[in-house]
Amino acid sequence: MKDVLELELIKKEIAGHCAFSLGKEMIMELEPRFDLLHVKRELARCDEAIQCVISYGSMPFGAIHDVRYAVKKAMKDMNCTPQELLDIASLHRGCRQIQGYMNSVQCKKEELLELSDSLMIDYELCRKIESCISPSGEVMDSASSELRSIRQRIRSAEAEVASAVQKFIASNGSKLTDTITTMRDDRICVLVKSSEKNTIRGFIHGESASGATAYVEPENVILANNKLQAAKSAEQEEIKRILFELSQAVKQSGDATIADCETIGMLDGYFARAEYAKEIHGCVAAIEENGTHLYLKKARHPLIDPNKVVANTYELKDKKMLLITGSNTGGKTVTLKTIGLFVLMSGCGFPIACEEAILPAFDAVYVDIGDEQSIEQSLSTFSAHLTKLAMICEKATEKSLIILDELGSGTDPKEGEALAIAVLDEFRQKKSMVLASTHYSRLKLIGARWPEVLCSSVEFDLKKMAPTYRYIEGLSGQSNAFEIARRFGLKESIIQHAMQLKEENESDQDKLAARLDSLVEENLALKAKLEKDSLELEELKKQLLSEKNEFDLKKEREMEEAHLQAAEIVENAKEESQRIIDELKSTQSAKIHELLDIKKQLNEIEPTEEKNMDSDETFHVGDYVLIKKYNYYGDVEEVKNKYLIVQANGIRMKLKPSECAHAQKQKPKKKTYVSNISKNVSPSISMECNVIGERASDALVIVDKYLDTAILKGLSQVRLIHGVGTGALRSAIWDYLKKNKHVASYRIGGEGEGGTGATVVTLKTKGK
Repeated sequence: MKDVLELELIKKEIAGHCAFSLGKEMIMELEPRFDLLHVKRELARCDEAIQCVISYGSMPFGAIHDVRYAVKKAMKDMNCTPQELLDIASLHRGCRQIQGYMNSVQCKKEELLELSDSLMIDYELCRKIESCISPSGEVMDSASSELRSIRQRIRSAEAEVASAVQKFIASNGSKLTDTITTMRDDRICVLVKSSEKNTIRGFIHGESASGATAYVEPENVILANNKLQAAKSAEQEEIKRILFELSQAVKQSGDATIADCETIGMLDGYFARAEYAKEIHGCVAAIEENGTHLYLKKARHPLIDPNKVVANTYELKDKKMLLITGSNTGGKTVTLKTIGLFVLMSGCGFPIACEEAILPAFDAVYVDIGDEQSIEQSLSTFSAHLTKLAMICEKATEKSLIILDELGSGTDPKEGEALAIAVLDEFRQKKSMVLASTHYSRLKLIGARWPEVLCSSVEFDLKKMAPTYRYIEGLSGQSNAFEIARRFGLKESIIQHAMQLKEENESDQDKLAARLDSLVEENLALKAKLEKDSLELEELKKQLLSEKNEFDLKKEREMEEAHLQAAEIVENAKEESQRIIDELKSTQSAKIHELLDIKKQLNEIEPTEEKNMDSDETFHVGDYVLIKKYNYYGDVEEVKNKYLIVQANGIRMKLKPSECAHAQKQKPKKKTYVSNISKNVSPSISMECNVIGERASDALVIVDKYLDTAILKGLSQVRLIHGVGTGALRSAIWDYLKKNKHVASYRIGGEGEGGTGATVVTLKTKGK
């Protein structure tokens, strides 16, 4: 069954995503299970791993190895190698990394936490191993004081051997073939000419292949070599002792370490499944305990090239038998294999290649698929099919899934057809879920009469004479044998004869069924066309909406440009009026109220859009703005949460954003203007300005305008009444007066002038 549905190939693909050998081994050993609690738990863990991988990346499994063999050695009082001990320490360090990862993720993880929280980290064992063995796998001098002492003796003995060898070479150079040394039987030897070997006292360890050189250990070197070998032997004994001590420490927590290793192997397997799900854009199936609903949305066989596979949606809701018909090589077998494989994959806790999946809780899966179309290869005889059918009929239950390809084929068509009907009826009585493919017309008719059966087909393009692999629910397909025969060159007379024979053998019921299928096919084609037209209309609607939005934006931009142009014209007029007023200020006879009336009229022709701009405008430091209530312009100096600080003509004002509007900077222009305003005017003006009760910013604006008028009038002294209060208003006015270039001096009011509640200001006059 597994081989027919290619489950082993799926396992290999998932195992390829594992981080270490134990995870791969566990994946390859998995078999489909139908224990509901077990399957749901496995799928839940797989789903949590998928969410973790998508949001936080894969779990860290670096430097983790399968240490079970090494730990079992230690538990039998055998010595672990230095590398095995390092791997055990790395495993415990890895447990800490895994727990850190699980603590950092914020998605659903309850099932995985059950595994990661069970890891028992032996920090003391890690410390012992890492303090004795270097990362390269060498037992370090620090492992024990005895080992350090022995290695000091080794270095001393090596120096003694080197010294003895050099002395020998220096005094016997003519007897040597070379001045280098070599190792023979773990002892240092010199290269002596064969003709001179008997003249040297020492031990001969052999000769070269040519016989020209003898390997001699000189007498004066033998003693030094003996010391060196003794020290090295002691070193090996001490290393064995250290490794035994460390192995005994491993033994103490052996069971826990093996359990940790197996738990990490399981976690590796779950995260390998998650990586596989990400690769195939898959999901985890939902299992219904007592349901019969089978639903696979846009399912794709995972072993077919993703660029070529056709996604189909399969659903059995109120029916328990699916009968698939259609042309050969049209995809019937692929459909059966896809559904069967997905059931087995879910039984292993694997994700499947579809967008959404619902599966009933099966107790077994039985498969009888002819292998002539298998992705592997094999041939099945009719007797083998019968053997399988007999076994399935005996073992199948109400909760079994049965997959039958070309039911009743391989024998006499009439007998095979009758046998197929009888077998399906047997499974219908048992209420098993059956997925079957067939070419038998009578089976299609009977299947259409049974309420438990859903007839479907795989589409075949008669124009291209090629299968589309598209699954069509509710329509019995035709084998299209005559059209295929015509395409392959069979004589037309033969085809016509065959069609005549078929028509003669067809019953009225067959003809009605064929007509019904034709009408259903036409309706499906019409539905497909309507869906296509609907999509095209939706696209057109989006395009028109996009064009409308673009037109509205263009219109808005043009209106904005027009407003700016109008504002610029008004600004130019206002600049010109201000120039004329400044010019007339130098005269004593100008009618000030006429000048102010003209300026007011110019302000009134300002575009209403600029004066009434939205109060929700956004302002930035440096923006040039209009202060609406004073008709003053200024620059934004500071932007606070709920107010602005605006500098206007030397006065800093605290204003709400709704009290301001963006304005265009005035541009200085030189223009000639002929004024017909009478210069002989003598307006009346009060000698005092009362700002009691005003805010400081408002009072300064009033004072500024009043002083401008007083200067135009030619007054030399005025009085500003601000009251006593806290003194804040007086301080603000005095700060302003201090900076005003037209103010000659100012003082507190005297007796009869308002006292401390007033300020007397002396203005500069012409010529001063």
